[in-house]
Amino acid sequence: MTPLAQVLLDGLFTGASFALMAAGLALILGVVKVVNLSHGAFFTLGAYVAYVLDDRGVGNPFAAVFMAAVIAFAFGVFLGRSFINPVRSHPFSVAVGSLGFAILFEQAAQMIWGPHPISIDPGDPWVALGGVTLRRWGVASFLLSLGLLGGLAFFLSSPWGLPLKLVAEDEEIAGSVGMDVEKVRYLTFGAASAIAAVAGALLAPAIAISPTMGRVPLILSLIVVIASGMEKVWNIFFLAVGLGLLSNLSAYLLAPHWSYLLLLAVICLLLVLRPTGLSATVRGRDY
Repeated sequence: MTPLAQVLLDGLFTGASFALMAAGLALILGVVKVVNLSHGAFFTLGAYVAYVLDDRGVGNPFAAVFMAAVIAFAFGVFLGRSFINPVRSHPFSVAVGSLGFAILFEQAAQMIWGPHPISIDPGDPWVALGGVTLRRWGVASFLLSLGLLGGLAFFLSSPWGLPLKLVAEDEEIAGSVGMDVEKVRYLTFGAASAIAAVAGALLAPAIAISPTMGRVPLILSLIVVIASGMEKVWNIFFLAVGLGLLSNLSAYLLAPHWSYLLLLAVICLLLVLRPTGLSATVRGRDY
């Protein structure tokens, strides 16, 4: 049986990757102001990029991350510029169209790689102590996730992130001071898509890769963003890591099918207690 410490360690690594995906989704919700149901497809794209590189003898996680980010960014910019921007004023059309793109990608992945799950060899153990195994890919995945989230938090709090913050706050004011709002939107969409693909590439060795693998991460990311709010990257990180730990722990102590049920129950409780998100400020009464 897998030691409890190993279960918690794997949950930590998984949660960090899901935090990346949730952060990308928060960018789209905050800046582009649409619900992107194709976000999970970019996660799947990143995993398949990692698989293709590994199949050709390139097992370096940094190479997988770079290639996944470049390819997903190009697709994301194309999708954002050709479809999301023109129809973003019609939320139903955006939801249906982005869902259609996700289904189209799933069918394309099934045609290329087949419908059955495939996997990546995580490599030889780096450190094995007391029944707990650390692998280079897992450590690199966690550190890269942490570094990218830290970089995103720094960027958004710096003057370079001002265009995103201004567009998110008020598009009319952003346009009146000379900002290309349309360009900010589709570049943000492309960057968020790249972040989702990076998450998929980092998590690829730990999960089964299949055409529909992006559906659960999409739902979990939406839950994380709703519960934690879109304003603070580290709130997203801590909640995603907490859910990763809770998921692995419940699957270990109870059964795998209980993990998602418990996650949804916890999130429902959080939303009942804090419907505006964990980062929202609770106002006092006016007397």
